[in-house]
Amino acid sequence: MFVTVGEVLDITRVSVTDQHIYQAQAIIETAAGRPEELIPLTATTDRIWLKKATAYQCAYMIDDPLGVYEQANVESVTQDGGFKTVIGDHDVWLSPLAERALTNLSWRKSRTVQSEPFDYRAERWRQERQMEWDRAWARRWVE
Repeated sequence: MFVTVGEVLDITRVSVTDQHIYQAQAIIETAAGRPEELIPLTATTDRIWLKKATAYQCAYMIDDPLGVYEQANVESVTQDGGFKTVIGDHDVWLSPLAERALTNLSWRKSRTVQSEPFDYRAERWRQERQMEWDRAWARRWVE
């Protein structure tokens, strides 16, 4: 795990359980584009940002841990050449603080993290390509 129950309490002043951390970490891994197993132990700066992102996501999810899995209520309005997006009674799936922490990851470079809309097929395809590249890169060092 990126973070422990005690570290979440220290960072956010919110009490959580291991189950909250597992749920939050799964979301953070998806948003970051890499599972924990593919992040080298020597990537200490990345692990610090992932710890903070997971802690922020835990605190964000504590009131409604299943709410992030629901579709956000989004309305787009165009009027007089202007465009506005209004989010209804459901929050987006990723904590704003976690989103900000993820932009600091070394492999994210200048890319941004989008919290809406989320295209699961495109993200899955991108993650599969990234995992293939990571495995090929790791095999190069083993051989």
